[in-house]
Amino acid sequence: MAACLTQNVSAQNWTGLGTDNLWSDAANWDTGVPGTTTPNGVSIGSNAGGSESTLVTITNGEVENVGTVGGNQSIFGPQWGSKLNIYGTLNWGFIIFPVQWDATAGNQSVINLFNGSSFASTVAGNTLLLGDAWWYAAPYVTMNLYGNASANYQYLAWGGHLNIYDNATNTISTAVLEGGTQGFWGQAGPSDATRQMDLVGGTLILPTAFGPNVTNWISRGIFLVYGKAQDMTDFTLTDDGTNTVVKPTPLGALQNISLQSPRSTMMVGTFQNPVALGNFANVSGVPLSALDAAQLGGATVVYSSSATNVVGVTASGHVTALHPGTTTVSATLGAFTSTNSVLITVTPFTNSLIHRYSFSETSGTTTADSVGGSAWAGTLNGGASLGGGEVALDGSSGYVQLPAGVVSGFDAVTVEAWVNLNNPQQAWAPLYAFGDTDTSAFPNVGENYIALQPYTGFAVPTCATTFGTGSPGNADEQDASFSLVSGVVTNVLLGYWHITAVYQPYAGYVAVYTNGVLAAINNRVSNPLAATLGADPLNYLGHSLYPADPYLNASIDEFRVYSSPLTAGQITAAQVLGPNQVLGTSMNVSLSAAVSGGNLTLKWPTTSALVTLSSSSTLGSAAVWTPVTAPLTEVGSNYQITVPVTSGQLFFRLQQ
Repeated sequence: MAACLTQNVSAQNWTGLGTDNLWSDAANWDTGVPGTTTPNGVSIGSNAGGSESTLVTITNGEVENVGTVGGNQSIFGPQWGSKLNIYGTLNWGFIIFPVQWDATAGNQSVINLFNGSSFASTVAGNTLLLGDAWWYAAPYVTMNLYGNASANYQYLAWGGHLNIYDNATNTISTAVLEGGTQGFWGQAGPSDATRQMDLVGGTLILPTAFGPNVTNWISRGIFLVYGKAQDMTDFTLTDDGTNTVVKPTPLGALQNISLQSPRSTMMVGTFQNPVALGNFANVSGVPLSALDAAQLGGATVVYSSSATNVVGVTASGHVTALHPGTTTVSATLGAFTSTNSVLITVTPFTNSLIHRYSFSETSGTTTADSVGGSAWAGTLNGGASLGGGEVALDGSSGYVQLPAGVVSGFDAVTVEAWVNLNNPQQAWAPLYAFGDTDTSAFPNVGENYIALQPYTGFAVPTCATTFGTGSPGNADEQDASFSLVSGVVTNVLLGYWHITAVYQPYAGYVAVYTNGVLAAINNRVSNPLAATLGADPLNYLGHSLYPADPYLNASIDEFRVYSSPLTAGQITAAQVLGPNQVLGTSMNVSLSAAVSGGNLTLKWPTTSALVTLSSSSTLGSAAVWTPVTAPLTEVGSNYQITVPVTSGQLFFRLQQ
């Protein structure tokens, strides 16, 4: 279903041996022109948005003139996870277009300007389309300025992230264009959740009279200073009639560090990301992850747990609850240890399935919730009908309304469905939409919601898992979307899907799985779920909170809601079990193994809540448990995994 990226990186370095200094001249590159030459420019990364991931470097002292000699040549890229590293000078032509749909950490497209580098254009109307272009709105891109790097251009079409570190300077001389708000840039515009500037020591120069814009951006949480959101302190803003200049307060010396944890209680199998904060002489409460290596003096924040059998902690601070008990998590940065340790209590795994709609009725307008009970029964409306163990939605008026509050009050939610999508399929028709409608807006739009649209109307269509907060909710939407294989809907969407969406803001992510496999994840999520959804008054299957959206043309076999984030292993197990059997809850299970030929087969009962098989070559404190990647199958009343027999010892265990 998804167009997957592979990291087959081809590195190319600018040599300057060509006589014309043009990017499209193969003589200027040690391995040929980066990407395919087009009539209007060149590409960094695949033109088709496929599997190519390219690294292009302009080395120290080299000067590259793209389109400033031979016309208004543009740079299409870096695209689809490619990277452009600039140590020298890039004088580019009309437009530069970095784009990426994949929100997964590490897969974003990146432009890095290092100390001594320069990035500028003198071509009239020159524009940096940072994840937002008239031809494509693909916002998961980042531009970083380090050291004393400088960037100078007229327009910023702002969809991605711009980080200005150290003593770097970024100058935008004419305007900042925020997606669809300008009337012609972008395809409805990337959301606030992907649009962000972080002033981390450098200087931002904007057109005169842009002070109110900066204040507005801060209030929306998209302009940060030292990684601190919605903070009107720690910077100066001046205007000389020509420019608005924004500079952060110098940090000063580091005094101490502290640790902030979103949750003090965790259920086995869940995870979160505590944040280490630095308190400096002039600025306090700085997320240390926002600073670059130079600002941290070359040191790295390291997290640790006092009881690694209770929670596992990676060096980057990813905390996973393993077994019931208590532990303290702390952080160190060089000679500094956090002034506080966070006490975390891990509770046993409990079945978090709270709503289950199997649509087993043969007639009528009511469908039962076999887990939640009669108070949570759904009501059929319009052209919706029951039969054959499914609810059929006609794509013109049919939908199911669930009672208010089905997802209210939870810090994390998983929504799971088995659905058959029919032909024709209309763009923006939702599988589900839970939240509210802002009736004060014109036209009415959704607010404070979670939703999933199997097919969006972008130029390259996507499946979008959305999480919106505010009034309207799409003013600050935090989504996980993946591009579909083809723009031809009938070749992509039709057929039977097991689709699962996980909303887990305390761990910083929203994710969507198709047929048990991760399709997309957004690791930049920060809005709290319970506070966002509130009373959650309107809940629909096949109908939108935005009245102008179309209805879904589909049949839903099974629809489930969990009050916790299902793990990847649990989602895979649900795919194996199918819609007629729920995940097991037993924590007291045994693992059996048998050797046949060159294979080892491991089995355990499907009543088990433990569904992830991991292996390690050792036991004890030195053990490193790695999930077994062989396919999980269901044989009789058992889960089963078969792996090749290898030399040496190998231990296996079950986890959530």
